Amino acid sequence: MSGPVIEKLKSSTSSRSKLKLDSLLEITQAINSNFSASDLFKIFEFVLADQLGLEKFAYCANESPWRWTVTHHSAEEVSKIKPEFDLEGIRDLCYTENALIAPLRAFQIIIPVFHKTKALAYILIGGIEPERLDDVKEHDLEFIQTISNIIAVAIENKRLYKENLQQELLQRELDLAREMQAMLFPDHLPNNEHFEFSAYYQPHRKVGGDYYDYIRLNAQEVLFCVADVSGKGVSAALLMSNFQANLRALASADKSLELLTRELNTKVMQSAKGEKFITFFVARYHQQKRELLYINAGHNPPLLRCTDGIEVLRKGCPGLGILDELVDIEVGRVSISPGAFLLCYTDGLVEQENEGGKDFGLELLTNILAENHALSTKAFNALLVEHLSTYKGERPYIDDVALLACRFF
Repeated sequence: MSGPVIEKLKSSTSSRSKLKLDSLLEITQAINSNFSASDLFKIFEFVLADQLGLEKFAYCANESPWRWTVTHHSAEEVSKIKPEFDLEGIRDLCYTENALIAPLRAFQIIIPVFHKTKALAYILIGGIEPERLDDVKEHDLEFIQTISNIIAVAIENKRLYKENLQQELLQRELDLAREMQAMLFPDHLPNNEHFEFSAYYQPHRKVGGDYYDYIRLNAQEVLFCVADVSGKGVSAALLMSNFQANLRALASADKSLELLTRELNTKVMQSAKGEKFITFFVARYHQQKRELLYINAGHNPPLLRCTDGIEVLRKGCPGLGILDELVDIEVGRVSISPGAFLLCYTDGLVEQENEGGKDFGLELLTNILAENHALSTKAFNALLVEHLSTYKGERPYIDDVALLACRFF
């Protein structure tokens, strides 16, 4: 695309001043026509070499890392310069005759281009005959600075625009991932004569690795769980979705919690290959017997409020995906009295820090449950989230937060 612009400038017979104005106009039009960075650099090189008659120059662009985008008769010289060390301290136009860094003395003039505090480019000019140097300084230097700034800012704007497009695309993909992840959670939790469930989930990012579920096994038994994948974001969400599929496929009325947990551990080892693990609390409740069986696989211990106080449910085994085989699994067994309240949660709740750096903690959570266990599960979760928000103050959330509350009637 730069070809027609260069040909047009070549054919011009205007005076030196008019040539500069024409060049500025053509560069501006090229930018407005969305010429590529490569084309803009070609125009820049043509203007300096053919119109200003400069023999040696180079353009170093900050593309993270720095890159020499134009090396007009200067490739060997710039190969000895390390921009991040040799140039980044230069903030104003300078002459190099007394430069401490020897490779810079192969040039005569250095022009930095900044946007606020960020260096966008450095233009190095050399090969000017001594008798011509004053003429270049007087008549051409300001023009070179101008077109250097115009091109550098235009390329930076292109970069920012592309970056914003990528961010928008990523946000759209994350929004879609969040919608897809929401479909993995139960769309309905029961509220009947046997029990009342309510849940809350807030990912730390758009998607997360916390998970809860409820499965009806048969007419008398239900299974429910809370899990937390190590890590955050998309990788944790992917493992969580895989775990949800495995749980749903493996859970059945004729399978013990112990066997289910062993099978899930094997699946997590196969999926995560030891790079991630999952903490997991799973419970099985028999309505007629009013008996709760549970396994806590390295998870934050749920709190069960019964008539005789609050019990912390710790029995179980290590987290899933840590060991190739779970050797000893202790199954907890609890008799459930009418009105009992069970709160399951993930570590994003109790590990959230306040502005003083202190964790929310299990003690505060226990006190809140003791004082508010008479609330409905939905009202209790809302109250707990409000407590957490007040507690953290201006501190950001550090992790996903999931709650699963159940009242037994």
